[in-house]
Amino acid sequence: MAANDADHIRFLGTAGARFVMIRQDRSTAGVLYSLAGCRLLVDPGPGSLVHCLNSRPRIDPSTLDAILLTHGHLDHGGDVNVMIEAMTHGGHRPHGTLFAPRDALAGDPVVMRYVRDYLGDIQELAAGRSWALAPDLTLATPVRHLHGTETYGFRLETPTVRISHIADTDYFPELAEHYAPADLLVLHVVLYVVDPSRKHHILHLDVADATRLVADIQPRLAVITHFGTHVLEARPWDIAARMTDETGIRVLAAHDGMRLDLTDLPHPQAPQEGS
Repeated sequence: MAANDADHIRFLGTAGARFVMIRQDRSTAGVLYSLAGCRLLVDPGPGSLVHCLNSRPRIDPSTLDAILLTHGHLDHGGDVNVMIEAMTHGGHRPHGTLFAPRDALAGDPVVMRYVRDYLGDIQELAAGRSWALAPDLTLATPVRHLHGTETYGFRLETPTVRISHIADTDYFPELAEHYAPADLLVLHVVLYVVDPSRKHHILHLDVADATRLVADIQPRLAVITHFGTHVLEARPWDIAARMTDETGIRVLAAHDGMRLDLTDLPHPQAPQEGS
């Protein structure tokens, strides 16, 4: 297997929330998981097609196997229709699966009806569901998130790695148990810090929430992404360094275009003698 074919993640975009999206302080192009021979594009927001075509090496959208929308907000799904067109050669080669919440399909539909016929399948996300994406790859949506519209994070599992991706949500205590255990934890950290009295009106994780989740889940590696304005102003790499110090778990701050090879995950820590 060539190095470029090894299991990896490409963070095409690391923007979170409307103002970072509007200014394109960071890209809203989404995240590409390449695992067990399957290519899954998550949350293709505005600019996703352009960033795929301009990536080095170039990402050919027609090689995608599936697209997943965690929810229907514009920064997550603004390019979903054009990416379905690109994945299917404008409908001339129908294939691929779209995973999306019912709200994005039937409520205020984010996915246009005519492009749905281009897909091989459409699966509605729901709490407790799971799917086989490939012989050695499963996708699961363990719990509905607390957000302004129907939203799900997800777990991906191969024989060698377990990945938990916690998308937009307010913190709630059961999050950790739904996303543990994990070798790799990806967290959307939109907020730097927020007044607790306003927290439940904003419905996003802040740095303290993310730090608590890393400490509770104990992944081999955590990656923070989907940054809001104040997180960017506080420099995500500094935030990640502080989280590493506080939790003892290595935490990275994603940047646009970052490739993470899953063979580079830290080895699990050996249990302490007598534990």
